[in-house]
Amino acid sequence: MARSSTLLLALSLAAPACASVATPREAVLVGRRATVANTTGVAMTAAGTEWFQAAPVRSRVVVGADGETYVGLWIDAPPVEPSGHRLPLDVALVVDTSGSMSGAKIESARMAAASFIDNLAQGDIVSLYAFSSEVRELSPPVLVDDQTRAALLDRVRHLYASGGTNLWGGLRAAQSATASAPASHPVRRVVVISDGRANVGPSSASEFGDLAAASTENGTQVTAIGVGLDYDENTLGALAVRSAGRLYHLEQPEQMAAILQDELQMLSRTVATNAVIEFVPAEGVVVEGTDQLRLDRAGDRVRIPVGSLYSAQHREVLLRARVSGAAEGNRSLGRAQLVYQSPGHVEAPVRSREVALEVEYVSDEARSAASAHERVQAMVTRFEAAQSQMRAAQMINEGQAERAEAELQRAEERLRAAASVQFSDERVQGQLLRQAAGVSAGRSAARRARSAPSPAAVRGASLQNRSSAMDAYGY
Repeated sequence: MARSSTLLLALSLAAPACASVATPREAVLVGRRATVANTTGVAMTAAGTEWFQAAPVRSRVVVGADGETYVGLWIDAPPVEPSGHRLPLDVALVVDTSGSMSGAKIESARMAAASFIDNLAQGDIVSLYAFSSEVRELSPPVLVDDQTRAALLDRVRHLYASGGTNLWGGLRAAQSATASAPASHPVRRVVVISDGRANVGPSSASEFGDLAAASTENGTQVTAIGVGLDYDENTLGALAVRSAGRLYHLEQPEQMAAILQDELQMLSRTVATNAVIEFVPAEGVVVEGTDQLRLDRAGDRVRIPVGSLYSAQHREVLLRARVSGAAEGNRSLGRAQLVYQSPGHVEAPVRSREVALEVEYVSDEARSAASAHERVQAMVTRFEAAQSQMRAAQMINEGQAERAEAELQRAEERLRAAASVQFSDERVQGQLLRQAAGVSAGRSAARRARSAPSPAAVRGASLQNRSSAMDAYGY
């Protein structure tokens, strides 16, 4: 994008640290890995910490730009030390048992699901579904205790692969299960494992995206795990994006258990739920979504669902905005606010203080350039690199691996150049370098696909680049 005609505004929010956790409910036994706490006993405070802050990438903007602007938002949740207690989870596990999952995939799915269930705390709620041509409810939502855990593990051992891929039915069943979650279980997740493409029932990415978006009405997010090289990355990506969830690409099925364990550990570190950023544009400012972003409109404001916030989580978002009739002088861009559910205040959402945002329009480019904000500039560089990765993934799919390699090389060079600057916050440099390493790995995969082309090499290189881009986008 042209720097001279681009304005970026950064909104920063930091989730508060967790205070001490009260004694667990008497009816709940101590779990194997954690103790489930009553939600009213998980208090969060913002003492000494600004929940929500804002900063334009340039506090002074040159008059005469075409009016196209960008608004950047980022979330920094602080690290929280494990206390042995955590919020109760309500998780629906959905496993693809279609014929293509036979062999190592279904064996790995059994082991991964068993490990996941084994590491849930007593007092969590879990449901289990398998889908092929039909959907099988292996377990409705049950409270985890020694008896139900043993029954769940027994049912997981009898997963078998055959038939088609009714992904829609499996997700609908899981969505219904988490929709009945009690208020005592505020962390809600649907985890779906699939290696193929939906061929029974609805199959478009947009339909699956709408289904995932609907699940957020009760605070449920979707974690989508694509196994192998044949899954539909657009559909699984839509599930993650529209529910503010997560997406994983597993080329080897043996990685499943580790991914599910990482997911469980992340859910165990939840510090806030149902988080939404609300932005009210000023008069003459129109806000639109960008790549891989869900943006809802409600009256005079736009709402960006964030979902749950986890200890040490970092998330970045860009909005596209158009400003009309800008003349020299100060100009309001709008106001922003964070709305979230505090585990210590389940009866009503909490609203941060409202942040008013404005910039000064000037005629001097040098004054504008001098007002740049280092962190937001790095965020834009990372966003543009992710766009390059997505384009490269498509090029590889289309047999243009050489073009993809060149695209990725340019993206890596931009990231490394941006990282060569001395930042006041070393985390920003680390993010640039980590993404540069991911782009470099994707470029090597594209090179292999070009020098020794095979369907597996081409497909693997494409999925690798797309997965890395989705990670940069925050999924």
